Order: sequence, then C-alpha cells, then structure tokens
Amino acid sequence: MNKFYIFSIIFGALFMAGSALATVGGPTYISEIAISIADNAVYYKVHDGGGRGCPPIIHKIDLATLKDSEVKSCNQVENEYSYNDMQKYEQFIADIYQDLFYLGSVSLTKNNIDVKVEFLKENKLEGEDNWVISSDFRATITQDSKKIGEINFKGCAKDQPHVFEGYMIPDSDKMGILISNKGDCFEGGYLGESLSVIKGVTYYDKNIVRSFKTASATEPNTGNMVVYAGVANNGEPEAPAPEETATLDKNNNYILYIVVIALGLGLGYFFGRKRNK
Repeated sequence: MNKFYIFSIIFGALFMAGSALATVGGPTYISEIAISIADNAVYYKVHDGGGRGCPPIIHKIDLATLKDSEVKSCNQVENEYSYNDMQKYEQFIADIYQDLFYLGSVSLTKNNIDVKVEFLKENKLEGEDNWVISSDFRATITQDSKKIGEINFKGCAKDQPHVFEGYMIPDSDKMGILISNKGDCFEGGYLGESLSVIKGVTYYDKNIVRSFKTASATEPNTGNMVVYAGVANNGEPEAPAPEETATLDKNNNYILYIVVIALGLGLGYFFGRKRNK
C-alpha cells in the first residue's frame, strides 16, 4: 500500500468526520404577531435557523381553544413549492396577513403581572450522562397574586435568564406570552422563542411598549421581564420553604454554639495564664 493511498484514506475519513460535525443548529425567532378578527385567532411566524433551511412557517392560535397549529408545515411547503416557487409561498403569506392587525406588547409590571420560573429536569443524550441537550422549565404567571397561567417550555442551563413579554389581545381577557431564551444546549446553545396565549387577564395599562415583533432576539425593555428559575423578579431569591427555613435556623444555632464555646475556651485560657503569672 503506497503512501498516497494511505493519505487518501486518512483525508477521506477526516472529511467525513468534519461533515458529520458540521453545524446543523441555529436560532429560532418569532415575528409578526397579529390577530384575525374574522378567525378569532392569533397568527405569527416562526423562523427556524436550523440546518434544514425551512422558510418562515405561519402558526395559528385559536383564541377559543388556545390550540396552536401550523397553517402549513415545513414538509407541506417543501412538497407544494419548489425552490423556484418561493415567491408563490411569499404571496401565500402576504394573502394571510392582508387583513390582520399586528399586536403590540404591554408592560407586565404595570399590569400587576408576575412570573416565576421553576426548573424541572435536564434532558440528556441517550447513553451520555454528562451530555445535557436541553432542560425543562415551568413558568407560573400571576396577576394580583392570582394564578392566571402556566407554561412549560425548554431551555438549557438551570441558572440561565428567560425573557417574558406580554402581547395585548384587544377587547379580550387574553394575552400572548412570548418567551425568549437559550432554547437548548446544542453546540453551546441557540436562542429560541415560543408564543403561548393565556386567559383571565385584566389590562390596567394598555400603553404599547413594542409595536412590532421582528425576526430577531427579544432584548430586555421597560415592558418585559427577565426571570431566573427560583428567583423572584426583583432579583431577590425566593423565600425558602418552611423545612428549609427550619434547617437554616438549626445550622445557624450550631454555628452560634461553636462560636460561644470557642470564645469561652479562649477567655478561659487567657485568664488562666494571667492568673498563673
């Protein structure tokens, strides 16, 4: 076997390995959140930056059932429109949005809305205990200290931030909740966004903070909230459970006992030496 042949085998193996490790992930953004009065539904676009290369996919949330569905899936778009027919798909999107009204975000704080996030569990690659691919979280949304919604969503790390933004649905008690965060741990983690609708909301402040959601990361602003799992929105840790409080008090008592004993021994030693002199 000559050297050129060996080199060819090694080069081919490296090329295939490099191809296998090529980037196939990417961020997911939500844009153009709008309402259809006729359909009683909220529409929005999902821009998936993954390696598959799907065009923007339109989602529809039925406001009667709060069910989310794709108007056309990526598979349907690929089957119905060729690469050269993307203008037809863009026209399809334009026709849907023709009679829609864009929704704007409002201040969660000024509407007495609070969000708490609970870390649920890590999801690991099968057979790899140290390879976390994502984590599960749960957001509990309250208004005037009353629970009005609960949303399960994905993230990466337990201590990562999550941005929550509320979109006012006019003439209703419903609100669109946008969650923007590091949505998974793949290749270090990519930004992911999701939209859900909750009901039972009272609008105390209807001033619009963001009038139009673009296909980009949601930055913190005066209307949204940045929340960490297990941390209240004012940045202070949540109050521990009664059992945890009891444990903390017990530990503090032990520390106090040790300090008192050490101080007593020290004083005894000091006065003992002084007396012997």
